[in-house]
Amino acid sequence: MRRTHEMVAMSYGREELRLLGVRPGSSAHDARDLRLSMTLEGDFSAAFAEGDNSAVLPTRSMTNTAAALVHDHLGSCIERIAAAVAERLLLACPAAHVAQVAVTECPWARVSGSRHTFTAGPSDLWLTEARAQRGRPVTVASGASGLHRAVTTGSSFTDFLVDEYTLPHQVAAEDRVLHLSGELRWECGEPPDDYDALRAEVLGAFLGAAADQRSRSSQHSAYLSATAVLEACPLVSQVGVRFVHHAHAPVDLSPFGRGEPGSVWLSTDSSYGAGTVTVRRGTA
Repeated sequence: MRRTHEMVAMSYGREELRLLGVRPGSSAHDARDLRLSMTLEGDFSAAFAEGDNSAVLPTRSMTNTAAALVHDHLGSCIERIAAAVAERLLLACPAAHVAQVAVTECPWARVSGSRHTFTAGPSDLWLTEARAQRGRPVTVASGASGLHRAVTTGSSFTDFLVDEYTLPHQVAAEDRVLHLSGELRWECGEPPDDYDALRAEVLGAFLGAAADQRSRSSQHSAYLSATAVLEACPLVSQVGVRFVHHAHAPVDLSPFGRGEPGSVWLSTDSSYGAGTVTVRRGTA
């Protein structure tokens, strides 16, 4: 009996395309360190099943498209760059139903007093994803990764679930160091006039959420941070936080006659606790 097979999803694209855009200026250069991933979704069944490439836009063409539009939008935020590339790819490939473009930027900072010398920026990376779908407006989400935030007091972890493999003394803490790193993503109900200004507002609210605010767990801290963004930024409709908890254990120095308990902490990096939370703005 001959079996028939059905392809239920098809996509292809270009991953991790690194582009450095440099724009000379009369007073100083601009530099943009970008990484793009581009995906086309649609009916490419003939290409996959029969090797018929007549509907396939070459991934090298996608590279050239990205380079050309980065050139044209070098002074724009990454959200507008991603949207422009997604719209162009969808236009260029009739078989595609969706074009999705993700852009990551490593911010470069110009050295003070120099026209063309830069440092590679902080550990944070700016993120965006644009999705162009036929017959619908382009949607854009923004984000940042590589974020680190720590408090040296004001965090606890008590009253947790205990089973036969739980040793409460290993994890219980009335007060502790809480060091979180991770990724923040947000969406807006309507496109903002200035994505970069909104990014600064979001990050300010996120980082400021820990200031003198008690949290009862890393999960609680992530939620407080997400809601702080929603409260501070009316344009933002949804916030997602992905966090990693870097544990620190107090070093007992009493045998050596040194310090108060908890004055020195040992970073334990053999594994990490992690979690995610997404919070959507409520309606009145």
